[in-house]
Amino acid sequence: MEKKPTSGLAVTGLVLGIIAVFSAFVPLLNLLSFPFVLLAIIFGIIGLVQTMKGAKAGKGLAIAGLVLGVLALLVTAAMYSGGSSQGASADAAAGASAPAAEQTQGSAGGAPDAAGSADAAAEAQQNEPASDYAVTIDGCRVTEDYAGAPVAVVTYTFTNNSEKATSFAVALRPQAFQDGVELNTAIGSDWDSEKYMKDVKPGSSSTVEIGYNLEGESDVTVEVTELFSFDEMLLAEQTFSLK
Repeated sequence: MEKKPTSGLAVTGLVLGIIAVFSAFVPLLNLLSFPFVLLAIIFGIIGLVQTMKGAKAGKGLAIAGLVLGVLALLVTAAMYSGGSSQGASADAAAGASAPAAEQTQGSAGGAPDAAGSADAAAEAQQNEPASDYAVTIDGCRVTEDYAGAPVAVVTYTFTNNSEKATSFAVALRPQAFQDGVELNTAIGSDWDSEKYMKDVKPGSSSTVEIGYNLEGESDVTVEVTELFSFDEMLLAEQTFSLK
């Protein structure tokens, strides 16, 4: 029996995954790890698809690269979150000192215009955008993956309101749940599984499909937040019945 050649993309994904995990744990260097994270996930997925089709060998390498890429992504996000929390604490301390100084000045030179300050703060909050991205959850259909297992394919519309081109995968974190448990993303050919990685220019929109492996016939709840959001504000939420 002829031995199948090992998938080069699977090997590449594994190497990039190792680099991504190593750099994610190193302060400052983890700022540069995201390209390795993204490429490890992409090559891992493509390599896994090749091996599942039977054209190449190396399924274990592809899975390892994909897992390492996802692990590095979680580590990088956690380290960003920790740095942001420290910065927020410093800002809060500085903000607490400023009102005290203003109150002292108001007592010496007259009462401050409280109504005018409140109006200005409300106007600034109203004008400030809640997020650089907008997303709608447009629908959900049931199909099958490469192995014939049931999959829920969710359709999203992603709008980039930021000042630079970015992709759905880099900007947002979509999650699907059944009975309160998060579903794994699926691999198949009945939907466009690569479009969510393509950049969208500022002010433009793109329709994205993502498949999720179903665990039964119970309702599927879909939630979308920003990938690097520290307050985890929901940008969209929808529940679909599969029956």
